[in-house]
Amino acid sequence: MDIMRILEGTREKELIDSLGGIYADIEARQGEWKKAASFSCQDGCGECCSHFEPDVLECEALYLAAWILEHDFPLAERLMDGSHASLNNEDGCILFKPDSPYHCTVYGGRCLICRLFGYSGDLDKDGKRRWRPCRFYPADKLLPFEHRTYGEDELTVLSPVPLPVMTDFMEQALSLSPDSSGHTEALRVALVAALKRLMFIAYIKGDGGDNDNGGGNDSPAPLSA
Repeated sequence: MDIMRILEGTREKELIDSLGGIYADIEARQGEWKKAASFSCQDGCGECCSHFEPDVLECEALYLAAWILEHDFPLAERLMDGSHASLNNEDGCILFKPDSPYHCTVYGGRCLICRLFGYSGDLDKDGKRRWRPCRFYPADKLLPFEHRTYGEDELTVLSPVPLPVMTDFMEQALSLSPDSSGHTEALRVALVAALKRLMFIAYIKGDGGDNDNGGGNDSPAPLSA
């Protein structure tokens, strides 16, 4: 489904495009930091996704819903009609697949916290950057890093590229809300509602018929503007 074409001229497309810009900035800044710091997660780990389901903003739910409609329409249908098996699992993300080498079935549309985890830090009480490697990373493979918090002075030595800070991107995403209230809902609730909302818009525009693109749920491609 060419959902972005269908949404042309709507507030929903404005939100999706704006969040897409934030996501692109995250990817670029994290990529620079990872290259300079020579740090990356282990392929196929997925431990940070186990037993975790994010609460999401309206814009996150819409972005992910649009990505699913564009890349994996059958998944969208299962979510909307309640037949998606993981909807019955209340312990973790409904889009996590433990027996897949990639685990996340919607990687290209994944939510804000999923993009920030691992390669972003936060600020201490003095407003300085700090970072702690993922606690799931095996200590023997983490070297030369350790499982501890690194302060801004140490981070400067580790990498000349500034570490991205979570709150910077979160504040940008919050600014997309009408009142910047930061209202969130569980992913399974917000996503299904967003899917139905986008499909309703497609129906109203006379473009909600048969879908000819089953998509591929391992595709990391972002939405096209």
